[in-house]
Amino acid sequence: MGATKIINVLKDDKFEELLDIVKDTDASEVVFVLPKKAKAFRLEDQFLALETEIKKGDKSVAFLCSDPETNELAKKYGFDVLSTKTESVKPRLINSQIPLKSEAVAIPIIAEADDIDDDLHEEKELESSEEAEVIEEIPTEKDGEEDEESEEAKNEFPPYGTEVDESGDPIYEEEEEEIGEAVVASAKTRGMSDVVRPAAGKNLRVVQKDKRTVKVETRTEDDDIQSVWGQESADNIWADIAKPRVPKKGLGFAFGYRSFLKKGVGILTLASIVILAIVVYLTTGSARIEIKPRAQELSTQLKVIMSPNFSSVDNSFNRIPGQLFTISKSASDNFSTTAEKDAVQKSRGVITIYNEYGTSPQPLVATTRFEYIQNGKESGLIFRTLQSVIVPGMKVENGAVSPGKINVEVIADKAGQNYNISASNFGIMSWREKGDTARYEKIYGRSSDSMHGGILGKAKVVSEFDYNNAKDQLTKKINNDVSEALNAQSAGLELITGIQPKIDSIESTAEIDDAADKFTMTVNGSITTIGFNKEDLLSLISNHIDKTSGLMLVPEKLELSYKNEAINTASNTLEVVVIIGGQGYAKIDRESITTNLMGKNEAQIKDYLGSIKDVDSAKVILSPFWVKKVPKNKSDIDISLTF
Repeated sequence: MGATKIINVLKDDKFEELLDIVKDTDASEVVFVLPKKAKAFRLEDQFLALETEIKKGDKSVAFLCSDPETNELAKKYGFDVLSTKTESVKPRLINSQIPLKSEAVAIPIIAEADDIDDDLHEEKELESSEEAEVIEEIPTEKDGEEDEESEEAKNEFPPYGTEVDESGDPIYEEEEEEIGEAVVASAKTRGMSDVVRPAAGKNLRVVQKDKRTVKVETRTEDDDIQSVWGQESADNIWADIAKPRVPKKGLGFAFGYRSFLKKGVGILTLASIVILAIVVYLTTGSARIEIKPRAQELSTQLKVIMSPNFSSVDNSFNRIPGQLFTISKSASDNFSTTAEKDAVQKSRGVITIYNEYGTSPQPLVATTRFEYIQNGKESGLIFRTLQSVIVPGMKVENGAVSPGKINVEVIADKAGQNYNISASNFGIMSWREKGDTARYEKIYGRSSDSMHGGILGKAKVVSEFDYNNAKDQLTKKINNDVSEALNAQSAGLELITGIQPKIDSIESTAEIDDAADKFTMTVNGSITTIGFNKEDLLSLISNHIDKTSGLMLVPEKLELSYKNEAINTASNTLEVVVIIGGQGYAKIDRESITTNLMGKNEAQIKDYLGSIKDVDSAKVILSPFWVKKVPKNKSDIDISLTF
């Protein structure tokens, strides 16, 4: 079976230290002996942490405590609770052929002023317990007296309640030999202080980590088990019956042998600890150095050119590679008119004149009359062209014939809302009146949009507010759509925010003051810009600052802004002026500092770091606590920069 570890907990012991002992022990069973007012094991979180740990290590834990609240918490989380009251103990015989061994268990206890008296009292009780235990030990002898004593033991009756076999011999329980487990509590690591040079107003400090007094008690595991289990059963009426009668012959020899064995083990253990301590003292040690370089404010500008035509960063011409993005978007919507006025106004619009009569062009003078054809019949609504045009003749390409066509603006012959007609076909009245049927049927007009603006009396019209409001709404939508598309396409690249989408065209079915209940507006917009890698720009800026100021850059400490953005779509280049602000830092030669600090003590460290003008402040931590000099091995020295 696995070993059992008994931990005597002092009232000021910390739970974290006790949990570390449970983690490190190889024992399968751990017993906590708690005082009534212990600071540890007062919270449910501590029992929960202990429960998690023992499940990982497949261990069992028991508590011996007189505090009912602690016992209730222990039971709640499935731990064994040992009664502090005297309980009946089932008597058993100890096999005299198995020697009882005990080894020292070092139990670390943090010495506190309030616990000194209690510790002395516990030591006295421990010593008296050890003396009593020696008398109860059963020596093992191999001389001729063993047979005689065994013969005498056979004649004695077994204690009342002892199980016997068929021949009447008592049945003894075999116990495995348990070896005490050493528990070593490491002292808290202490480091040297921050190195501070008083002169020149530099913040160089040395911090010495605090020391803790550690008291180590050495007691055998059998002693602890006796103190936990044997003490409470001292008044048990079966206590004497459970122990077999042993003749007192050879007791002195057994006692001397065990005493000699204990001393030998103790000497070997002490020698091992001393050798280990010397090795650790001579071989361990490290230095951690944090240096804050001297800072300097930055205030400069740099003109940068970006283009997809560049393949790499060019520090000579301040060029960096980029990726060209061209995005176009269109937005359209219907809007209602809000204004109303009394007016006499003619409707107008645009028609397309088609020539299917021949390959020769057909000239038409201004004011040429076109009649609105409604459902295949003349309606009497006349529209006149505002300018003279020449309609191209038919074209024959690759055996296919296509009519000639041209667009022309027309206006109604009379005012009124009835001329605000929808898209339809138009015939030329002069050829109908002359009876020139061939030309009338082959040369005609057709509109793709409604005629608009006709007013006679009070009617709704497109106000300036209606028109501009529609344009603003669609322009805002264009900007949002273009920005979303640009961000999606340029993922991972930086963009110059000063470049905004431009409006290419605005189309509306009604202009300002045109009569209409509603109108449709379409806005077309686009953007052309260049995205770039921020690391390329930082590399360019870093090279520029190094040449002009001799400083190194920390990206997190930079403040960048842009002005005078100009995109050239012909050459696919983007020029921008970068405004550089924030802080730059003096360069630190880590290799040189590492070499010069090796083997130096506290005073020498202060003098050396204080002599470096580019060091604003520094902190040096040496560990473990006994290390007083920087190690001579570069691998044990770690230098980091703080900003």
